[in-house]
Amino acid sequence: MLKLGAWVISPFLLLPLAAQDVLPENVPVTPPVDAITPVPSPELPFGTPTIGTDSVMPKELNITWSGPAEFTQNEGAQLNGPDLKLAGDNGLEVFADRARVDFKTESVTLEGNVSVYQGNSLQRGDRAVYYYKKKILDASGLRASLDPILLESGKFTVEDRGGKKVYVGEDAGITTDDAEHPNFWVRSKKTTIFPNDKIVFNDLKLYVGDTPVFWLPYLSQPLDAELGYHFIPGSRSTWGVFLQNTYGIMLGGDHDETTGATENQWLLSRWHFDLMSRRGVGTGVDLVDTRIENKEEISGLSFYYLNDLDPQINRTGIPRGVVNEDRYKLEFKHRLEFDLPDDASWRLDTNFSKLSDEHFLEDFEPREYRTNPAPDNTLGIYRTDEDSLLSLYGRFRTNDFYRADTRLPEVAYDRARAPLFDLPILHEGSTSFGVIGEKAADPTRNAILNPLLNLTAGDPATKPLLRQLSGFDRQLAERILALPVGDPRREAIRTQLLDASYTRFNTYQELSMPVTLGGFFNITPEAGLGYTRYGAVDGPVDSSDKTLLHFGTETSVKFSKDLGDFRNPQWGLDGLQHIFQPYSLWSVVSTDDFDLEDPQVDRLTPTTRPRPLDPTRFTAVDQLQSWNVVRFGSRNRLLTQRDQQSFEWLFLNTYIDAFINDPEGKRNYSNLYNDVRWEPLPWMGVDFETQFPVVSGGSGFNEFSSRLRFMPTEGFEFSLGYRYLNGHPVMVDSDRFDVQTYTRLNENWGIGTRHILELDDSTLELQQYTIHRDLGNWVAGMGVTHRDNRLEEEYGVIFSLTLKDFPDVSLPLELDTD
Repeated sequence: MLKLGAWVISPFLLLPLAAQDVLPENVPVTPPVDAITPVPSPELPFGTPTIGTDSVMPKELNITWSGPAEFTQNEGAQLNGPDLKLAGDNGLEVFADRARVDFKTESVTLEGNVSVYQGNSLQRGDRAVYYYKKKILDASGLRASLDPILLESGKFTVEDRGGKKVYVGEDAGITTDDAEHPNFWVRSKKTTIFPNDKIVFNDLKLYVGDTPVFWLPYLSQPLDAELGYHFIPGSRSTWGVFLQNTYGIMLGGDHDETTGATENQWLLSRWHFDLMSRRGVGTGVDLVDTRIENKEEISGLSFYYLNDLDPQINRTGIPRGVVNEDRYKLEFKHRLEFDLPDDASWRLDTNFSKLSDEHFLEDFEPREYRTNPAPDNTLGIYRTDEDSLLSLYGRFRTNDFYRADTRLPEVAYDRARAPLFDLPILHEGSTSFGVIGEKAADPTRNAILNPLLNLTAGDPATKPLLRQLSGFDRQLAERILALPVGDPRREAIRTQLLDASYTRFNTYQELSMPVTLGGFFNITPEAGLGYTRYGAVDGPVDSSDKTLLHFGTETSVKFSKDLGDFRNPQWGLDGLQHIFQPYSLWSVVSTDDFDLEDPQVDRLTPTTRPRPLDPTRFTAVDQLQSWNVVRFGSRNRLLTQRDQQSFEWLFLNTYIDAFINDPEGKRNYSNLYNDVRWEPLPWMGVDFETQFPVVSGGSGFNEFSSRLRFMPTEGFEFSLGYRYLNGHPVMVDSDRFDVQTYTRLNENWGIGTRHILELDDSTLELQQYTIHRDLGNWVAGMGVTHRDNRLEEEYGVIFSLTLKDFPDVSLPLELDTD
């Protein structure tokens, strides 16, 4: 993103040089010798004059020099350095190699390495003229500087608009390259500067050297990091050569008719205009309420549209069905808070996403597609206080190409764990009622499920269709195929697969009582009761209900040992204390047996992590089954001192589950789990999780997941991630490395890399290379990416330019946007 606005902040700091009087039009000014367009600073008033070093000099002129001088009677004098200095009583100091005093025009022309200082501002050039009677300075040959910004202008005036000063420059130029011949300039016919608000450019041109490379007829650039003009150029194999353009402005607020200004603007609008050689032209707008916190998630109203030149282009190489060329996304994520008289907080949350097709996010927002491929659509009212949450919300199916569940509506009340009637007994629970449904994706229903439901397991046409299904869809389809044609159970499962619908009432209430014995042994018995009622089921299955009984006990004991004043600055140690906490959790749940034909929308999803053993944390309500599990474990913590506070240097949690009744299989024991977090130094950190069988085959698979962040020298840093998964019953085996590095070669050059290697099928999934060049105030970069999606390969080239000395001025081009 190229942010032009911050380039022009420095003129505000020239205020100490602002003139009281404007240079008269009839006063002659010698043209500047510099080839660059003449640029004056604001006219400069001097204070009360003092008499110079020579009696011949006018009393209004305070000038000193140590070199030779030539006087002409009644006309003037020629003064030469080396220490020529003109001073004013307002802090102004002008240095030059020589000066020519003209008694008739009452002026001093300073030439040769002219430098003008006042406060923290600086102007440099070859020539300036000071009118000692008028006490004003014509700096037409000077360039204003306040690191890292330089300004030059043919004419610069100060105007009063509604009691506020506005600075107007004609033929203005702005740069941050402090060199005799800057590498770039931003020039405009007219530049209007509104302090602490915005900069307005008329007829703006961006020059690289002396060559114009970009032009805008008009640009109003606010002085805010999120506002103004941004652009991202690059190339991707699925987009072609592209240029993404965004312009941000503030809307709303209160209009002051006296000054014409608008204050208290609260609506941020970002307007998009994207050019993609293989896709076409995309346009859109984002509207964000800046008064709301967490704007990244509550992102307001967004709309984007593109008439796709080739909708069949994709990243995976898998052939698509028919995709309409009109591609769009309409999204509304907003929070409206209510100020009601009770002590609770009330809010209305809207989360709505309408997509043109199932491939839009994959094609144009791959980063969101990885984490949220099927966005929710919800509307809800929520009441929150210190102890509870009341929710009334609906979930809607607006994108019929996804399998989606609905809530029309659902009301829920959740109570946090808290004392019951001021007793030592704690209560926690939840209750909900909703009209719940789920529908299969229309493309899957029409192309796969409907043909499949008329076949049997022995039919050769079933295998190609089954291969296109996964997860819940495939599980139910295989169950139907195993039944003979005409079996009434087929229709029940078919309804569950295609269009489930029912009402559900569910409640679970739990009591617990923490007890500490001997000051070190903690025991917390728990008991809970739950009930679920299913009604109005769409299909041949009758209404049903089930009850849930839960009993559990948590125990733990804590030991600590001070290891003394153990200090090692190289490893971030300043004293060391070890805390050891063995613990156990016994959980028993008794409920009705679960069957695939039963209603199920809130169900389990595949994971490598252990399931929660507390029913209040178990969200898969429809697939909750009986269990009897004991979890044994221990926590180890090493604490040290940092910034006069306790700091966790190392954390290790080791545990294993013993199954008396396994709800998901026939295991006797789970894998042995280890969760480790080690942060010894600010520039080093390690996280890893492991699990592997140790008794009776465990869970039947192995997993190792880790991440190391390390900066061994000031010029080199890297991040190494490794994940190994083998033998999982659902998830695909993986043996993957993710390596990122950055190397600073010297003060001006740096190289960054990223590689993702999947050893399981010997695929180098991602290669990314970036090179950075320090240009003084700017850092230039270029990145090249290659992604192997196995059936299709992607390529990308992106350029970057970042102003490091002024954070609000940047062109941060992401090298891999997915």
